Amino acid sequence: MVSQKTIDIVKSTAPVLKKNGQQITTRMYEIMFHNHPEIKEQFDMSAQANGSQPAKLASAVYSYATQIDNLPALTSMVEKIAHRHVDTHVLPEQYPIVGESLLQAIKDVLGEAATEEVMAAWTEAYQALSEVFINREDNIYRDELATQTP
Repeated sequence: MVSQKTIDIVKSTAPVLKKNGQQITTRMYEIMFHNHPEIKEQFDMSAQANGSQPAKLASAVYSYATQIDNLPALTSMVEKIAHRHVDTHVLPEQYPIVGESLLQAIKDVLGEAATEEVMAAWTEAYQALSEVFINREDNIYRDELATQTP
């Protein structure tokens, strides 16, 4: 799925993500909502305001960083998030928006620590994870359609 080099780099960033994760995800939402205000309606803005949504995302990103080489350990998290995405009508074409915003937030918060190598690894890692979600959400959408069809 991802290269060993990417796995090693992403795992090495886990301590930084644990320390700065919520700052990164808060910044990510700022960037995303500024550049794409049309997607705000898919979010619970009270969860943005009280910090619970950025905290949940920071925890998920940290979990991914620590388990990137053991995706089965993330199955329950992926299931919960994928179902939430289906409930809020997240579409595959929105993943690049999130990815672009997340990567920019990592650069903004980590500054010089966000080297080209780190950013390339996180770009690859995000792409792989987005494919996991897109595929799982597609299956959920299909299952829902199948149960609605007489």
